[in-house]
Amino acid sequence: MRTNVTSAAAPVIQAEGRGVEPQSVLIAILTFKRSARLRRLLPHVAATLKSGHNVEILIVDNNALPSEQKFVENFALNSPYPVHYVNEPQPGVATARNAAVKFAKARFLAFLDDDMEITANWIDGMVKVAVDHKAGLVFGPVLAKFEDSKNPRNPFLFPFHTRQSKTSKAGIIDKAFATGGCLIDLDSCILPEPAFDPRLNESGGEDDIFFESLHDNGAEYGYAPDAVCYECVPAERTTPEYIAKRNFGYGQGPSRIAVAKGLAGLPQLARHMIIGSIQLTIYGAAYLLGRVLKRPSQVRYLALSARGLGKILWFDRFQPKLYGASKPEKTG
Repeated sequence: MRTNVTSAAAPVIQAEGRGVEPQSVLIAILTFKRSARLRRLLPHVAATLKSGHNVEILIVDNNALPSEQKFVENFALNSPYPVHYVNEPQPGVATARNAAVKFAKARFLAFLDDDMEITANWIDGMVKVAVDHKAGLVFGPVLAKFEDSKNPRNPFLFPFHTRQSKTSKAGIIDKAFATGGCLIDLDSCILPEPAFDPRLNESGGEDDIFFESLHDNGAEYGYAPDAVCYECVPAERTTPEYIAKRNFGYGQGPSRIAVAKGLAGLPQLARHMIIGSIQLTIYGAAYLLGRVLKRPSQVRYLALSARGLGKILWFDRFQPKLYGASKPEKTG
């Protein structure tokens, strides 16, 4: 179900595009049965974003029922940016992203998860890098923001919920981050069909393969250090069980990309599995020691050893179920 619910007023232009000619940008916000988060995020984006570009917002409601439609329609009445709504009934992160790609008519498509927050320059900073450096995909720093700010494990969990380049300069980088918080130049990128692999609907990792495909077809990765956004990490994502499961899935990503290349990817697969074995041995021992000593740092080694194990056990049968139909239903 596709519904256009644009605001009555024209978009408010609050910046000058940082010296870049105004571009069309669609911000796609994906949500799955988390009404409270969407009700927090949409007003936050409208109040925080300062952009000189022609920005529109799309809500992809990944639910069998269009449960968020009425809220989005009401919000759109006073939104400074045009707002659109799409109901994608088939659950799954890849399917929801594909719905956004299918809807997009703008030059730039930016993805935002419903557990994220932005800063004023998020869009303009990334668009400038895309235009100035001819980058097909642009990423900005995504910093962790913990629900329980006093948890002693937070400093050790921060790197696993944070994505940023080692450089502080805007320009081309050699590694992609993740889809949440990124910008895609749809005019310059050759997208696979479908863009995101629905076979990875429940496990994730679809963005790794997507980025690799675009890069193989000539798209450069760009980095905008001043286009900051935040991942808001709830308490349930800091448990040892979730940390192990999520990082195991991350570890599978490089090996699965190599497998997707067929025979040409076998040397790369062997390399990843060897590295994974070394990581599992070293970090696994450090985790067990930290657990015996009850050190907060044990979560770091749990995550790293889980990533190593994921590189080894990359097979479909071991894929963790983190999204879509297998995801716990939450409205908060």
